[in-house]
Amino acid sequence: MTTMIYPTLHLLARPDVMPSGLHVTRASEATRVNALGRVETVSAHVLRHDYAPDTGVYRGWLVEEARTNQVRFSQVLTQAPWLTGDATVTARAVLAPDGVSLAGTLTETAATAVHTLFQESLSFTAGQRYALSVFAKANGRERLQLVLPSTAFGVVQSAVFDLGGGSIGATEGDPAPTIEVFTDGWVRCALSATATGTALSPVHLRLRDTGAVSSYTGDGVSGAHLWGVQLEAGAAPSSLIATTTAPATRAADRLRMTLGAGDVHPHQGTLMARGAVPAGLAAPLVELSDGTADARMTLSVDAQAGSAAFTVVDGGATVAALSRDGVTGGAEVRAAAAYADDDVALALGGSALATDGDATVPTVTTLTLGGTASGAVGPRCWVRQVGVFPRRLGDGDLQSLSA
Repeated sequence: MTTMIYPTLHLLARPDVMPSGLHVTRASEATRVNALGRVETVSAHVLRHDYAPDTGVYRGWLVEEARTNQVRFSQVLTQAPWLTGDATVTARAVLAPDGVSLAGTLTETAATAVHTLFQESLSFTAGQRYALSVFAKANGRERLQLVLPSTAFGVVQSAVFDLGGGSIGATEGDPAPTIEVFTDGWVRCALSATATGTALSPVHLRLRDTGAVSSYTGDGVSGAHLWGVQLEAGAAPSSLIATTTAPATRAADRLRMTLGAGDVHPHQGTLMARGAVPAGLAAPLVELSDGTADARMTLSVDAQAGSAAFTVVDGGATVAALSRDGVTGGAEVRAAAAYADDDVALALGGSALATDGDATVPTVTTLTLGGTASGAVGPRCWVRQVGVFPRRLGDGDLQSLSA
């Protein structure tokens, strides 16, 4: 940067540090990935410091919307209503991804058949997108197929996952599959699709061989370790929500700070944010507002469109809406937006600026992370850093700040 203007408000995510003045509200327990790559439960109203499960890289503060896991006994797959077809389930067979509990094992029979674990009468609503996920580890079978039913999705939506290689194989329908590598040979397999009908239908977890069809001749001993099955309404899987006898809901994270008189200039400034949004999702990283949707400035990331945006609303009207391309889902981005009357600009990753010469600056009193003052959250993002500067920084400084 060519100038020496320091932020009047600077929030930097650091492992296990709670920033002064930041209020965290979440009316339930939740989970995160800790520095060891383990799934860990965090108490209600506690900030979630999250890490990449494969590398241990610190990702920052995890912010998510409320989600419900419909599956019952998500961790104990020997309990009803779980059912099997030409397969058996053994409980408490191997250490689970949380490093504390024990996961079950699905083992194929020696029959020529579809070897499957399933749960029936799960609720789907037409037009809603659903994500099915499970933690899995090879135990003689390297492939696992996740299946959403044709009765709710028009045609079968499925994907085959290579548990050993951490890759995605054949798909049916038009699902969006993902795989995330954890420690100790575990991966989290997931797929999402949009329901076309309203129905009570099953979901299946099927063992697969290297063939092109679901049915094959088993050997009676091979299978996969499974844990943490989750079915939730949403475009992508969220953090683990454990269930027992009934579906369970994780409440939304709400991260908010009241701005002091010395935190923001009333007529100009610069807002900087660093964070990430998973592929296929869009979420605000930071918003300055008066506590309502009528006066706000929002820096957001759309990982599906591959862009970042800066939106200014004053008096209930949108007075500026800028965007820049260059976002990759799951990858950390830096964005910086400058604002003054009739002078708004946005930079992403050091790129050329997007500008607007016809805007007003709203009065703001509240900073919100990973959501908006109107109450919307996520659906899922990581916030690493936020800075509020008391001046409209120059264009070159804005590019440097976002690089």
